Amino acid sequence: MNPLVVGGVVAVAFVLLVLGLRQAGVFEPPPPPPPTLPPGETIGTLQADEGTAHIPVGQIAHYNTEPPTSGEHWSSSTPPAPAPWGVKDAMLPREITTHNLEHGGIVIVYNGLSPQEVDQLKSVVTQLRRQYNKIILEPFPPLTDAKVAITSWRWLLKLPGIDQTKLTQFVQKHYADPNYAPEANIP
Repeated sequence: MNPLVVGGVVAVAFVLLVLGLRQAGVFEPPPPPPPTLPPGETIGTLQADEGTAHIPVGQIAHYNTEPPTSGEHWSSSTPPAPAPWGVKDAMLPREITTHNLEHGGIVIVYNGLSPQEVDQLKSVVTQLRRQYNKIILEPFPPLTDAKVAITSWRWLLKLPGIDQTKLTQFVQKHYADPNYAPEANIP
């Protein structure tokens, strides 16, 4: 049989299969990616630089923002700082996650979300981590003026709920930014 005919039959069969699955609700194409920010635009609020001083593990630091965006943090010479990247089920000490920010990471915190919203936020972060590994997601009871906050070194964005577009835009704009994060190239 002619290879072109076989290829055409296979292509038609595939299209019919996909259309049938879509009609049955089994297959839906992935949603389009959130729009990126236009060049020159930014997202979030630039915070004052509180420095990069290392303090002994166990010492409590004081920060001007909640959650922190820079400042004193525990040294990497003694674990647990910085923390392994990923989704956390408990709040980490600020002195640990601030060290993660120094390494160019993103820390997303939440408080006051329903269990379904927490699952939704975890799903968004899991998708983001496929391209941007250095992200921590954690519950954060001290967050009282928003339900979600996203930070990078010196940048903060507070949201009244889950906004996948704004979360994605913030990560795209501030992830491992060598213009701000002092150690953006460190894993």
